[in-house]
Amino acid sequence: MLKKSIAIALALLLVMGMLAGCGQQSGQQQQGGEKEQGPKEIAFTISAEVPSLDPQKATDTYAILVGHHIFEGLVRVHNGEIKPGMAETWEISDDKTTYTFHLRDAKWSDGKPVTAYDFEYAIKRLLDPNTASEYAFQGYYIVNGEEYNTGKITDPDQIGVKALDEKTLQIKLKTPVKYFLSLLNFISFYPVRQDFVEEMGEKFAADADKLLYNGPFILKEWKHEQELVLEKNPNYWDKDSINIDKVTIYIVNDANTAWQMYENGETDWEFIPAELVEQVDSEGRAMYFYDGSEFYLQFNVKREGKPWLANENFQRAVGFAIDREALIKAVMKGVSEPATRYVLPQLEGLEKTFAEEYPYEFYSKNADVDKAKEYLQKAMQELGISDPSKMTFEYLTDDTQRAKLTAEFIQDQLEKNLGIKMTVKQVPFKQRLELMTKMDYDVVFAGWGPDYNDPMTYLDLWVTGGGHNDTGWSNKEYDELIQFAKTTTDFKARADALFEAEKLLVEHGPIIPIYFRQRAWSCNDRVKGLVTNFIGATFDFVYADVE
Repeated sequence: MLKKSIAIALALLLVMGMLAGCGQQSGQQQQGGEKEQGPKEIAFTISAEVPSLDPQKATDTYAILVGHHIFEGLVRVHNGEIKPGMAETWEISDDKTTYTFHLRDAKWSDGKPVTAYDFEYAIKRLLDPNTASEYAFQGYYIVNGEEYNTGKITDPDQIGVKALDEKTLQIKLKTPVKYFLSLLNFISFYPVRQDFVEEMGEKFAADADKLLYNGPFILKEWKHEQELVLEKNPNYWDKDSINIDKVTIYIVNDANTAWQMYENGETDWEFIPAELVEQVDSEGRAMYFYDGSEFYLQFNVKREGKPWLANENFQRAVGFAIDREALIKAVMKGVSEPATRYVLPQLEGLEKTFAEEYPYEFYSKNADVDKAKEYLQKAMQELGISDPSKMTFEYLTDDTQRAKLTAEFIQDQLEKNLGIKMTVKQVPFKQRLELMTKMDYDVVFAGWGPDYNDPMTYLDLWVTGGGHNDTGWSNKEYDELIQFAKTTTDFKARADALFEAEKLLVEHGPIIPIYFRQRAWSCNDRVKGLVTNFIGATFDFVYADVE
């Protein structure tokens, strides 16, 4: 269970990130001495294959983690601070809508220069409807970005991004966006080189040798479903600040196997399996941070033959029937926070956090069975169904042990509290994403982490036709609120609109918030300068070192 003393520090860690000199490890971790005699190496695990490393097509947390280290955008966000990246300097116009970036002398991994044309091409590629990027909406802040992506205009030269010369890039926005620089650190805005993309064709980004790199590391090997090996990039402009020579990322989807690798000294940090958290904490080896991820049930409201999936009262019945605190206690041993609203509470508001300025709870931390039954009765009346066991659905989730236990808990809650029967379908992470994109599911247990520090990063997912809105849900009022928030220059009115959108989504939308994820982890004390984040890459080892 999480200790109260730890909880006090977590709010600060959320905002600041955590610069870890990881520390507090058992005797077996002293084996690192041999590595110090040669190249500096670190290793860790991820739980699933990286589906894609194409910057304009990647969507998942693992691609964001790896991409943060093998690419570099115009800026680099490190430990919460925006630092110059490929852009050495920039100017912002008085009206905050025109950004002019001046690129430094930098090279791709094949030795050719990184130019402003590479960024212009990448951003236009992101917005090109033929790319079919699920993150194209991130470019809608740019003049004519949405219009080009949706086919209202067909000339890419009308998009507000232009290389003025090899070293100068200009981006014009429709309205001021306070977090725009932070957004440029996101994977979708990383540069790609047109000649190489066109030479590789459909094979681009499929393997380590089908990519070019401009970041601190290069991807030396990519053994699919097994491991990725990163090496220090000798062409990186700031290579003298990079201490680590080699990074091995093992793909291990069993949490206990991954933990044993850590205990054996094969890796340098690892998430602690739920059943071991209390023991490791009592040994003084556990650390905690929120990684920004929220997990929720997502309904396919267009599923044929199952009209109850589109019924708001049915969705709310399911939401109130689940005991979030009991789930976290049973499956995660108390490490995470019940989600009674949708927007991550720690995201920035106007002067305080969004949650402080706009307090809101719709769902309860514990199951409210009476309220759940009321909603269910309304749904059955509306649908003309007398037996709740007829309102079945298939629950799609990942193939990890935690996902299995979570599914079993929710399955038991719904049957016990409402008489609803659900079946469970477990698939690999990549396949789950594919099924969601195709809308080939009933209900899926999904998650989302913030791309930048603003509530919009959670809310604009659900607009009609949005690249990540794989639910079939459409609400005109919601769309109008998000559009207003994206275009107004009145920040207070914008925040009000975002709050109204959140309430509308939670109370009438196709998702049910379940929990905000907290991670318990442990780290070898030879690792210094490792940063944990709740936005972007979960771990940032760009400037890490080993002793």
